[in-house]
Amino acid sequence: MKRFLGSITAVFITFALLGVSNHAHAADQYLTFNTFALHFKNHNDRNNVTPGVGWEYSPSGKLGFHVGTVKDSFSYQAKYVGINYATQRYAALGGRVRFILGLTALHKQYHPNSDPETKIVPLPTIEFQMSKRFVLNVSGSPEIDYQDHHNNAVMFFQGKWNMF
Repeated sequence: MKRFLGSITAVFITFALLGVSNHAHAADQYLTFNTFALHFKNHNDRNNVTPGVGWEYSPSGKLGFHVGTVKDSFSYQAKYVGINYATQRYAALGGRVRFILGLTALHKQYHPNSDPETKIVPLPTIEFQMSKRFVLNVSGSPEIDYQDHHNNAVMFFQGKWNMF
């Protein structure tokens, strides 16, 4: 499964970069830094500091992509790749807020003392523009308890730096 995810990631990144290279605006590209995870249950069994690095292309009103690696809550070096759609910035909120809907293939350890798995997960995000070059993303997933699937609610915080 790791090899499969790695192959899909490489192909996806290649096509994504080729597809956006001629149309990409520098303002839509970010170096991302995963920083912190806030767990609502069982937080004592998990790491709150979740360092990671990635790349995001998220043009407003168009499809984009994100890719990276992050140390998950159980200290496993997780990998992710996905697509996203970002709204325009909302003038009513000072022009500093937009929403991003993402669909991500995430390879990580989901439960303590278990093997890592790859799952497709939705990651809705609210983005706050803190300055001309720095953005803060707040994302997460709700608690799910359905048949034999269970996960705890969590919020993720990610800093994004526009280097251009």
